[in-house]
Amino acid sequence: MVFKKCKELLDFNDTLAKTQLFHLEYLLNKNNSTELNNILIRINQISNIKDSELLILVRCKVYVELKMYHEAMLDLNLLYDKNLYYSRIILYISYTYLLREITDFWLYLNVNNNNNDLSKLGIVNEFSKYMYESKIRVYFISNMVNLNSKLHQLQENDINSLSEKIISSKNEELYLNLPMLYFNYSYRVIWKISVKEVLNKDSFIKFIIKSTNSEQYKDFELKHYEHVLKYEDMLKLEGLGWIEYQLSENVYYKYVQLSIKINGSINMQIDYVRNGYKLYNDEKITYFPNIVGDILPNFHEWCPNVPETFKDKYFSRKEMENLLELKDIINYL
Repeated sequence: MVFKKCKELLDFNDTLAKTQLFHLEYLLNKNNSTELNNILIRINQISNIKDSELLILVRCKVYVELKMYHEAMLDLNLLYDKNLYYSRIILYISYTYLLREITDFWLYLNVNNNNNDLSKLGIVNEFSKYMYESKIRVYFISNMVNLNSKLHQLQENDINSLSEKIISSKNEELYLNLPMLYFNYSYRVIWKISVKEVLNKDSFIKFIIKSTNSEQYKDFELKHYEHVLKYEDMLKLEGLGWIEYQLSENVYYKYVQLSIKINGSINMQIDYVRNGYKLYNDEKITYFPNIVGDILPNFHEWCPNVPETFKDKYFSRKEMENLLELKDIINYL
């Protein structure tokens, strides 16, 4: 009965369920190249694969494990092309999150694209380098620790951040002055932040933008913008978790020097800053999708023998308790 239901699940025209099963099988066989190749063959037999971003993502992960980096790069580019629109770029960023630990893959991409020395910006690892050199120009705030050792005390680990390391204000006043960044004619500046708690009505957050089109400049020549969040503004962000906050000021210059000043008792975390292209009249808040937990859950870590996809929808709780080894089920399929 269990085998029959599993077979019916894959025969059923449910792309998300199939994708979750492929991802689960991938997790169980990450060190088995033969099984990974079998997964790849079955994924490529699906005729409408380009219509499913998650299926492309799973295939990309399989390619990476098999060290087929060129093919993985093509899938990553395809995911970017499918999410060019402003409101969907955040999905592409979430996809890269699931690949960030594969250092050799990012090294391959960097060598093939360019191999600039970015240490003067505090960028010293391959993933950080790729994200900064990519079209969306993501600069991790944790890079600042490599430029200023005093920031070590403000750095925290956070598995939900893109770089896994963030800077936290810890209810203290904080001023961060970033190096001059190349944003390639950015229209907007977007910060990824999490405002956990605002304790003082006199608190505020000030975002500062200085910009120019020339690599050679004097400070007084820079175009200057300021964007201030007062107490009432911050209350709207409090407790929302990780968000992308787009500043309302338009920026039409290649190079930007960004600063952020946190004044008063604010418990706030900062992950990265990036450029934005879509114009809006006001500031904009974008929430992060939970790709890992809601769509491609890491079943193997918390429940190695039971696929969550099957719960309730396909099996009773009693049937779940009597499931045979998951790998046997998958092999049968």
